[in-house]
Amino acid sequence: MELIYKVKKPETIKRFMTENNIPTSILQKDEKNYKIFVNNEIKNRKDTVRKGDKIHFLLEDEGLNANVKPEESALDIVYEDEYLLIVNKPENMIMTVSKSTPSHTLANYLVGYFQKIGLNNMVHFINKIDRESSGLVVVAKHRFIKFLLSNKVDNELKFEFKAIVDGILDVKDFDICLPIKKQDDSFIREIVEEGGDDCSTKYHVEKEFRNFSLLNLEVSGKVPHQIRVHLAFFNKPIVGDKIYNKVEHQTPLMLCCYKTNFIHPITENVVDVKLDLPKYFQEFIKTGK
Repeated sequence: MELIYKVKKPETIKRFMTENNIPTSILQKDEKNYKIFVNNEIKNRKDTVRKGDKIHFLLEDEGLNANVKPEESALDIVYEDEYLLIVNKPENMIMTVSKSTPSHTLANYLVGYFQKIGLNNMVHFINKIDRESSGLVVVAKHRFIKFLLSNKVDNELKFEFKAIVDGILDVKDFDICLPIKKQDDSFIREIVEEGGDDCSTKYHVEKEFRNFSLLNLEVSGKVPHQIRVHLAFFNKPIVGDKIYNKVEHQTPLMLCCYKTNFIHPITENVVDVKLDLPKYFQEFIKTGK
């Protein structure tokens, strides 16, 4: 992989690397020098660059995920460039491998895709969504890209969700700020007064139909089951939620990560990706099934 930057001010390459958090440990190297090019000429870290120059850093390959078997499957890729991709994960697909699910996960399919396109790096998930839910998953193609996306304070990735819940909410706009903790010896989460993870789920009622509500949601925090637990706490559980909803619906979990927005860590362009409302959402709104 090659990092390509446009220089904004005169400085040494070493200084440029420091300001852009580029460690030498990730760079390709010949016998003597790191592989750094400025305007297609080989340079070293002591050389200077000028405003408008293009500087290229060649990154060391990581190798594919050793514990993930490559598998082929049609991926719904909605955005891709040299550094990252965004895939639309279908409902009821597990993201990562484990002893109980070593195959047919999103990770298996992505490693298979990386192998197919000749990318010899690991799959790095930037965000994760529940197995039962669908929607956008951002994937970095190198650990350095993940580092940049995950650690830049002024570049928070924003994700928005759609959900259909049982019932009509009295308050149409609200920010639920309640800590969540995993129950002992269980994967189930619950609201707690002390010892939980702080998180926020902001919702807006977009549509009401029959005895259901379509919500738009923004989240702060990365707590598993966060949206599901917050809504269920107010007796407005998500339709199709077999864990937190006592009413049985013969539908998938009506929760979808439909939008993401962030500044690209290399190009500095805005990445803004949005999905249409899933067909199974549309069908449920229309027919209740």
